[in-house]
Amino acid sequence: MLYRVLALVFTLILTTLAAADAVATAQRTFVASTGNDANPCSLAQPCRGFARAITQTSPSGEVIVLDSAGYGPVTIAKSVSIIAPAGLHAGVTVLSGDGITVNIPNGVVVLRGLTISGQGGANGINFLAASRLRIENCVISNMGVDGVMFSAAGSELIVTDTIVRDNGGSGIGGDSNTFVVLDHVRSEHNGTNGFYMASFVGGEGNASISDSVFAQNGSNGIWVAATDTSIMFAQIERSVVANNGDDGIRITAQQDAKIGATVTRNAITRNAVNGISVNGPGLAGVTVSENSILHHQDIGVHGNGAGTLVRMNANSMAQNRASPIAEVSATNGAVFYSSGNNVGVIFADVVPALVPLF
Repeated sequence: MLYRVLALVFTLILTTLAAADAVATAQRTFVASTGNDANPCSLAQPCRGFARAITQTSPSGEVIVLDSAGYGPVTIAKSVSIIAPAGLHAGVTVLSGDGITVNIPNGVVVLRGLTISGQGGANGINFLAASRLRIENCVISNMGVDGVMFSAAGSELIVTDTIVRDNGGSGIGGDSNTFVVLDHVRSEHNGTNGFYMASFVGGEGNASISDSVFAQNGSNGIWVAATDTSIMFAQIERSVVANNGDDGIRITAQQDAKIGATVTRNAITRNAVNGISVNGPGLAGVTVSENSILHHQDIGVHGNGAGTLVRMNANSMAQNRASPIAEVSATNGAVFYSSGNNVGVIFADVVPALVPLF
């Protein structure tokens, strides 16, 4: 009889503990300047930092910022959204290492309304793994390396309504077979590239860029590349690419790699070398249409390498390299095809025959 009573008590204890574990996390948790990390992160008893709040948040739940404050660096290892409502300053000050690390294979993470500022740190956001990372309405600045670094192969990175500025490396950059979408992004005054992406090792990458600004960066405004035996696709539309320290848009394919790109309806102005530079020795097929390409120290559009084909249509070009005059130039076997309506273009070494893309 005593044994049965003890067994019943033990079962009740286990049931109670299991129930406690089941309610240990919540679908929605909260952080506040007056919070305490010993709290359960509820609305009535918020936590102080993101790291503690995430431990109290259910998978696919939300961490909500209640007021303006700094909430500390964090590593995210579960599907979760961190959300700062409009009008609040949700800061992450990065003294060393990375500000926010995302490392959750097959997870979905959303970062909205955050201000990430480097004070000696490396990357603002380091995207290591997830099915999808969305960065919305954030400001990332003064990092020692990149504003956003991504290496999450096979994932999606979506950045909207975000500013990345004054970082030591690229505003947004990575060597990864990732699907990247940038929409209404401003990448300015970064030490190297405004945006950099390279696919690699037999994989496939894709960059889709629209309605964004890449200006005053130390190297290229936008650089997309295919390396090793990979394939890279890029679509760049309705964006401003201006006053960068090297090329406005650089498109490259290494030996045995392939890249296909469209560059459409952009304002490409006053970059220090070329407006658009397309380079082999791999296969690089690029369509350049309806762009304004002005005031570059070297070539408006430069193609280099026997695997390079550039198709041009309805572009407006002026006051690119003055001597010798060449708004458009092909070197080392590159081929251009003009389908007409290119205003003010002076072609050099143009072959008026359409060559099939890869």
